[in-house]
Amino acid sequence: MEALIAIEDALADVPAEDRTQAAAVVLVALAFERMAFDEDELNSAARVGLLLAAASGDPIDSCSQGSRAALETAAGLAADGYMDQLRSALTALADEATPAGQVHVAVVLFDLQADQSLALEALAVVVLQRAME
Repeated sequence: MEALIAIEDALADVPAEDRTQAAAVVLVALAFERMAFDEDELNSAARVGLLLAAASGDPIDSCSQGSRAALETAAGLAADGYMDQLRSALTALADEATPAGQVHVAVVLFDLQADQSLALEALAVVVLQRAME
């Protein structure tokens, strides 16, 4: 997958301790494409997050990792049971990256599988960004 190659190349220039945070959202966006969502649940989670983002004044800046909007949306996605599906999608991406020699990408994907809160928060950012499109 060309996207994984580009991410691997970009991560080579990022210090090892910063790679997971730097690539979390973009890799979860790739995993998002492999997931099946109930549109009503997804819209409901996004709606709450977007209202919080709008209340803060700048919806675009307020939908980033660590924002209240992202954290609340992540909680909604967790309550709707999307972590198992996200973990499976991340595993599938790691299965593609590992044999292709994309070591940095594989490590980040394994980190995301291990850190449920970070993975769900990145998924929330993806959901919020797509809702704003």
